[in-house]
Amino acid sequence: MAGINVDPVTGLQSASYAPARSPSSELSQVDFMKLIIAQMRNQNPLEPQSDTDFMAQMAQFEALNQMRAVADGMKVLQGVQELSSATAMIGRTVIGKQVDAVGVTRDVVARDLYGASYSQLSTQQRVTVDGDDRVKAAYDDRQNLGTEVTGKVERVAIGPDGIPMLIVGGKVVDMFTVAEVR
Repeated sequence: MAGINVDPVTGLQSASYAPARSPSSELSQVDFMKLIIAQMRNQNPLEPQSDTDFMAQMAQFEALNQMRAVADGMKVLQGVQELSSATAMIGRTVIGKQVDAVGVTRDVVARDLYGASYSQLSTQQRVTVDGDDRVKAAYDDRQNLGTEVTGKVERVAIGPDGIPMLIVGGKVVDMFTVAEVR
């Protein structure tokens, strides 16, 4: 029976069940409910689990969900604070370390030319961006990674990893390597 799959949690056969394509280490609400149902079905009928045990498990799961929401909110606040700190450096002279500028420069050029990040561009638009002199200069300048850069912050760009980067004299400086701000 190639078309019928067995749900590993409930043990039920289902033509509509399809295993998750990308495994996740996080337990979703659906996964939790499947575990509760499996636990109820497989409990010892002579010693059934009490309602309060199930309620305690549900309360723990809800507390976990709330903690995840708080952690996600903290990440957003941290990102806003980092961006605010970076933009406060625009026009100021900084000393920091140069990082690989290709990804950031691609995004800057893509936004300048097409109003979108590099990842959102068509293949032809990416070819145009990769042919831009600024991107070529970033490739050529990779040998200077880690060197100290001094100059005025011209702009702030968010790197592919979501971290704000400072553009100083055409070089990309990680704001977390800034040793001095004047």
